[in-house]
Amino acid sequence: MLLAVAAVTGLLMPRPQFVEARLGFADATAPVTVVHYAIVEAPTEVADESYALDVSATGVTITASTERGERYARVTLEQLKKLSGGRVPCCRIADWPRLRWRGFMNDCGKNFLPMEGLYAILDVMARYKMNLFHWHLTDYQGWRLESKKFPQLQRPDTFTRQVGKYYTQEDFKAIVAYAKERGITVMPELDVPGHTLAFRKAMGLESMEDPRVGRIVTELFEELCSLADAETMPFIHLGTDEARLASEKYDRSWPDLWARAVNACGRKAVVWAPGIRLAKDCDAVEMAWFDAYVTNAVSPVIDASRMYHASWDPFDVLSHVAFTRPCRWTETRAPVLGAVTCCWHDDNIGDDTMKRFRECMIMPSIVGFAENYWTGHVEDRLEFIKRLPSPGTPAFAAVEALERRMIAQRELIKRFRPDLPFPFVGQTRMRWRVSDAETGKILATDVPQATVWAYNERAKQNALIAEPCGGVVFETWIKSPDDRTVGCWIDCVKVHGEYGRDGVERMPKRGEWSAEGAEVRVNGEPIPPPEWKQPGLAAKEKIDVLERDVPYMNDLLETPLVDELFALRAPTPTRFRKGWNHVMIRLPKKSRRLRASTGMTFCPIEGTSEHPREVSDFEYSAVPPAYGRDCRDGK
Repeated sequence: MLLAVAAVTGLLMPRPQFVEARLGFADATAPVTVVHYAIVEAPTEVADESYALDVSATGVTITASTERGERYARVTLEQLKKLSGGRVPCCRIADWPRLRWRGFMNDCGKNFLPMEGLYAILDVMARYKMNLFHWHLTDYQGWRLESKKFPQLQRPDTFTRQVGKYYTQEDFKAIVAYAKERGITVMPELDVPGHTLAFRKAMGLESMEDPRVGRIVTELFEELCSLADAETMPFIHLGTDEARLASEKYDRSWPDLWARAVNACGRKAVVWAPGIRLAKDCDAVEMAWFDAYVTNAVSPVIDASRMYHASWDPFDVLSHVAFTRPCRWTETRAPVLGAVTCCWHDDNIGDDTMKRFRECMIMPSIVGFAENYWTGHVEDRLEFIKRLPSPGTPAFAAVEALERRMIAQRELIKRFRPDLPFPFVGQTRMRWRVSDAETGKILATDVPQATVWAYNERAKQNALIAEPCGGVVFETWIKSPDDRTVGCWIDCVKVHGEYGRDGVERMPKRGEWSAEGAEVRVNGEPIPPPEWKQPGLAAKEKIDVLERDVPYMNDLLETPLVDELFALRAPTPTRFRKGWNHVMIRLPKKSRRLRASTGMTFCPIEGTSEHPREVSDFEYSAVPPAYGRDCRDGK
């Protein structure tokens, strides 16, 4: 019985700071007693969010010093009920967050997200104890918040994507109120003086140096502050990074002017860092998007670096959550307030903007980083970001445990919000052998993941080799208990959801897995690629960041992805025989001119790409099974 209780409490996310499993289960209807009293174990700076949960066979006692702590206790209690099928495992939990502010950012400036999407994000954030929603509302492509002082900002001709799509002031107030009910603070961002094409078009400005800009932007921030009281909305984000185009030159005194206007409304001004540094007398917070910046910071800091999940595929989420330690700087003069994981989507998502949930791993990232920010990590391990630790090591055991918790939460989310894709599948049972296609030299074996990166432009993100000579061969052996056809996620191109096709010279034509001629075979038989809906797309030009009003990397960013990401298309039907099956993927060497990393994905799944599950009865091996040379034919 104690083992059963521990099995349930071990699946909680975020993982509590202290859990003591006891014998037995309480009924779901057991009475709940609330005691408002400080939790002595909790650090002082987060004591108001701490709680203790004591479950016995006769009832539940929640101890918390504030309503905020009580809220989190009830979140944990509800999760325990769902994980155990309605009963509540007897236990004692003492819990508090590692970081004060635990956030998620959504870019609605480049691509509009309907209200239903925002409500869904807030619902899931609340269930995983995130408390800061960073709402990026303006960018080159549109000014997405209604202004009654300057209604020309909503003129259709100022938008370059999702024309005319913006949030009314009533919409904004509704989101703030909805978030507040769930213990979440909204931090809105009007991004200036960079990222301002839509703003300049609306206001008839040739450049941000126009003397009217200082006053107009000040009034916009004052109008924004009028939409919620200072206690409800204490942060106003000014943007201030990447003002690098000729049209974005500005008067250096204006950012301080805007910050002081925000301060006069009782709010802290937040700026991106690196970006424009504010005067020391401004009440400001710096939000780090660059890894090494915070050691030089003076103002309080929120960390957002290395947590841009839009650029990962579904199998990258696990390693980033497991081995990215936010607020990891040890030498800094500035207090660290918290961390935010960011959903940027630089390329055009098209009219179906809810597709962002399939392109950007929103749900797995919220669930995973909620634990990261609440519970915390001792180590920051960049070497495991692209290649998981070796099986049998303590680091790998920790990844397996995290994966089990993520899978359990996936199933809870599926019941809670079946409309929300949760593209996360267990991969740690998989095993790959990787060799040089030209020499046959074994480069790695027993690689335990579904997306394997052969080489990578960032040496610290430890892929297998720096520059393979003649391409790479990936092999695995999969044992099936019977003859069956299984859907597989397969990818040889490695497009992702941010700067989608940047770094890919040409998309595959019909009949190709990649423009370089990648092969995918199972038991020696070729697996045909999808019937691509946009075959052979190639960039017409590379665009200099300083030559255009919108600094795209290439012109393909305005062509929405359709089926280029494996999670956007139906799994590929693949026939497996009873017994051992040999899977081989060959990636020819990519052009030296490309900056992108090279890797492949192969993973058998059940269900759909929106709601995938593991094939639980498959076995995996990175070496040919010991039944003779015919193993490559699956015999």
